[in-house]
Amino acid sequence: MILLVLFSMFIHPLFSNTVDNCCHRTTTNTQIIQNIGAGVNLSLLEHTWEPADELLKTDITPKLNLIKELGFKTVRLPVAFDMYLQPNSSNFQVQLLDKLGDAYNTCEKLGLTLIITYHYGKIYYDSDNRFSERDRVMWMWKQVQNKFRGMGYQTLFFELYNEPTEERAAYKEDINYIVKGLRWEEKDRFYIIGGTNYNNADELLDLGKLDDDKILYTIHFYEPYIFTHQGAEWVKDHTYVTNIPYPYDKRRMPDLDKSYKGSNIEQDYAKYPAEGTKEYITVRLRRVTEECKKRNMPLICTESGVINQADEKYRRNYLEDITSIMDELKIPLVLWDLDQKFSLLIRNKRLIKEVEHWLEGKR
Repeated sequence: MILLVLFSMFIHPLFSNTVDNCCHRTTTNTQIIQNIGAGVNLSLLEHTWEPADELLKTDITPKLNLIKELGFKTVRLPVAFDMYLQPNSSNFQVQLLDKLGDAYNTCEKLGLTLIITYHYGKIYYDSDNRFSERDRVMWMWKQVQNKFRGMGYQTLFFELYNEPTEERAAYKEDINYIVKGLRWEEKDRFYIIGGTNYNNADELLDLGKLDDDKILYTIHFYEPYIFTHQGAEWVKDHTYVTNIPYPYDKRRMPDLDKSYKGSNIEQDYAKYPAEGTKEYITVRLRRVTEECKKRNMPLICTESGVINQADEKYRRNYLEDITSIMDELKIPLVLWDLDQKFSLLIRNKRLIKEVEHWLEGKR
């Protein structure tokens, strides 16, 4: 009896602490999720087609001020890390780390949450550089992490690998490897990761929950792609058709050239009557939301939007639907992008009306 009493005295506080810590972690994750959303991507530092030196000299403070004035809460900053390395090295130029530091300091003053994202990783399907490349990616992030050690744990997030295209099993192993390597040096930072196939929702569910409680899980949502990317010159095999209406309207659909019979575009075109609706998007996103809840995977969306080559009326329809659906499902949303090819701005730096209404509802 004495041994039982002593054992119960020992084990009770042990389990009490476990429960308390679990509750604290849940509360923290909820608070973290609330700090993200109603966000916008600031496209600049991932412009591989422009000189890196010029990009580093570009002052983004006016755009950050504008983002705050417009009512956004979060800014996502994509960075093509590989553009800003020292010659023949995986070490960053000091100018990049200074640039990121300045961006963070400005966001802190403005009360904006900042997501830094690594763009254009080089681990591809069947790549032969997989192991050396994941070490290199981790080393680049360690430099960024060291820059911000002890800073902004609830307002600064690292999205570790934008739109991976690696094979499923290999990617799961590699992203776990990178997370564990970073976590060993930084216990409190929240990382953002997504599934392969360009942060596809289905691939995220296949990836599942990592053995780490400070992970946010992201999707990129541009469905239906034939609409959101119509006319995009970088994916012509999917998007050459333009003047596509949203929602789907048979009377207003453009004709499909017969030469594309059997192609990807023909398949997307055939599916559009079913997929080009608010109902389809809602069902699609509800499924991933419910699955993530079951698995305790905090879900966010760090990219969604419509190319500005789409008709303005249909762009507005889509943006109204996607923002309302994300709100209904409580998925924090960071739209792509402020002022580039998916620009949310119209005349005189005013927001598209539907996005403006979305942000007003967040205040």
